[in-house]
Amino acid sequence: MSERYSLQDFSLINTYVDKIKEDFSLPDRTQAFYFFVMNTLYNLQDDEIKDAITDNHFLKINQKEGGHDRGIDVVYIDDSGSRAHIHLFNFKFTEKFEKTKSNFPSGEVDKILGYLSGVMQQNTSMLDHINPSLRLKTEEIWEIFRTQNPEFTIHLCSNLYHGLESQEKRRFEDELRLFSSCNIKEHLITEWVNLITRRGKRKVNAKIRAIDKNYFEKSYGDIRALIANFDAKDLVRIILENDALRDRADLEDYASMSQFDILEDAFEDNVRVYLKQRTKINRNIKDTALSDERHRFFYYNNGITITCDKFKYDQRRAPIVELENIQVVNGSQTLHALFEAFKEDTSCLDDIDLLVRIYETENDQLTTRIAEYTNSQNPVSSRDIRAIDYMQIKLEVELNSKGYFYERKKNQFSYKAKNLRIDAEKAGQVLMAFYNELPSEAKNNKSRIFSDKYDEVFNDEINASKLLLPYLLYGRIEEQKDIWREKNAADSNYQPTRVYLLYATYYILYVFKKIHEILEFEFSEDKIDNIWAYYELTLEIIEKIIKKEKKVKSAASLMSFFKHGKPKKYIEDMFENGEIEKLVKSFSV
Repeated sequence: MSERYSLQDFSLINTYVDKIKEDFSLPDRTQAFYFFVMNTLYNLQDDEIKDAITDNHFLKINQKEGGHDRGIDVVYIDDSGSRAHIHLFNFKFTEKFEKTKSNFPSGEVDKILGYLSGVMQQNTSMLDHINPSLRLKTEEIWEIFRTQNPEFTIHLCSNLYHGLESQEKRRFEDELRLFSSCNIKEHLITEWVNLITRRGKRKVNAKIRAIDKNYFEKSYGDIRALIANFDAKDLVRIILENDALRDRADLEDYASMSQFDILEDAFEDNVRVYLKQRTKINRNIKDTALSDERHRFFYYNNGITITCDKFKYDQRRAPIVELENIQVVNGSQTLHALFEAFKEDTSCLDDIDLLVRIYETENDQLTTRIAEYTNSQNPVSSRDIRAIDYMQIKLEVELNSKGYFYERKKNQFSYKAKNLRIDAEKAGQVLMAFYNELPSEAKNNKSRIFSDKYDEVFNDEINASKLLLPYLLYGRIEEQKDIWREKNAADSNYQPTRVYLLYATYYILYVFKKIHEILEFEFSEDKIDNIWAYYELTLEIIEKIIKKEKKVKSAASLMSFFKHGKPKKYIEDMFENGEIEKLVKSFSV
């Protein structure tokens, strides 16, 4: 078994964790590992990760909070869907390579079960014995219980090679069955290495034979298209990791394909990421391929869309098509599911062929449009589809001239100093809250930034200076929130009424916008000090709308209040009746 342990794996993870440790000035790798995991698994923003951390060690060092964490290091609440999903994390990180060969410590099981039991029973007495961050998260979970029964997942995350001992895992799973909709996931070093090593992108070339004369070519201006029928086995072959195999249009022994993995670089421009058998669509595709209905697959499926730098073929029966630098921009789910089916039954693809559209173009914007429009059967959630949009490229260039690194794709400039990097998604959130005046949507529906709200958020009037103003304001608001959280944790009598700071960041940013309009400042980053001088006034306005809500609903939850659009209505009313203008004029700067 010793050959499976790799010092290189251990070193690779440490390299990524060390960079995070440096970026955030964290005292140890364990704390940096939280950011690494949450970023890798859920692509969360830095502030979202920080707000999710409940580990007592982290909070004591960084925020001076006291209490216990009950074995819960991170609580991530995903309520973006119709049913909320509560993710509870326990982390174990070792600094020594030899210890990576150990099992995940079983002592954590009982602590997690104890906390979970208290949560499910809504045992309010436990709130006095846990740290403030975990207490707030627990109350948020109970708030969700009022309207629905959420799903729970316990994540055991480590840089170890082994999870819980089998007997302990069975015990854990048996105990979890006492609670409805609760499961466990183990994340080990091999998973992190696999996810990291797939981040690079290679040029993918391939050859594939069309079926008979079932092909048609069309060209116009800067685009050329080939529409043809291809064998499903061949389509799977051209997206596998082996270069020689992708070149074998005359392959006879298809069974050999099962020993290779899919080359994910072929899906870099796809707007969705395939999650193995996690969605109903993926399972249905695989089940159909393995069923007696497989001969009807062509009629059930929308087909595959591929873009490439160049394709060529001889116009004859069953021609071999040579493809250069391919990207599967629609059909990721189909091809991944078919490969899963193939590995279970290597003959299942024998009777399956698919309609494929191949586009040759050097126009990047056109490639983006093709990817966007051919992915219309499900909501597009990834920002990668917009990464090559001309607006994004212009922002990157202009911000670079000001000394900033604009990340059109997540972690595009991970090697640069953290304080100089601007994440495109975070930029979209602050723009949405500030200029589009949609603070609730910016926080809770950020997927819309790169879908139906994209042209409104990143409109033609947005330049580097107009982006930096709300972005830098946002950073200062978050800094003040961290300062308050640290002081309040050390002394519960320190501004206890300002707990709303944990939920109101985007609404504070929105209030800044309304004050900005009254003052008639120019929208540019050099006005940030002028507008920041009104920070205490923004808080006064936020406190006023909370009081208004308390009069209507005395038991109003701040978390729930700032999650929806009601605060905006109060602020709009104050703005329209001149109340905010009076406050601005009477405020002493």
